[in-house]
Amino acid sequence: MRRARRADLRTIWPATLETVWDHLPPDERARLDRGDWEKHFRKRIESHIEGDRTEAWIAESPAGEFLGYVILGPGGGFLTPETQGFIWDVWVAPAHRRKGVGRFLIGWAIDWARRRGYRKIKLEVSESNVIARRLYEAMGFRAERQYMGRTLEGSAPFVIGRNSDDQTVK
Repeated sequence: MRRARRADLRTIWPATLETVWDHLPPDERARLDRGDWEKHFRKRIESHIEGDRTEAWIAESPAGEFLGYVILGPGGGFLTPETQGFIWDVWVAPAHRRKGVGRFLIGWAIDWARRRGYRKIKLEVSESNVIARRLYEAMGFRAERQYMGRTLEGSAPFVIGRNSDDQTVK
């Protein structure tokens, strides 16, 4: 493992954008222009990818081949005052998937958080990313909250009930 260098951003940015795009809910992705979305998303996460809020670490083979990366930093503080380690992004090069690289990166991230004195490490994973969820669960991560959404287009308005004049109350 080594700290990411500026040149690694040529791999990190496209990988991050592709992963997030691929795991957006299909109804949201269908309404978006990919180019406009990328500009929006890059702006939102630039401080996490290139700023000093996080640390990016690269896994390389002994021959120097890029295997994957993990971006780590502090998290928590919204629901609890306790700061926790947070895995902001993890990615494995396609040619090296299902070979233990992801497990190595997550294990390394856990050790990273432990060395910094965090009592807990968290991450977020898309419901549709079944392979990643299985890995995280196998490594001891458990669901703590569930993010839910509901499409509003084309659905009937929510009806609370009827009033005394038998009229629908909205």
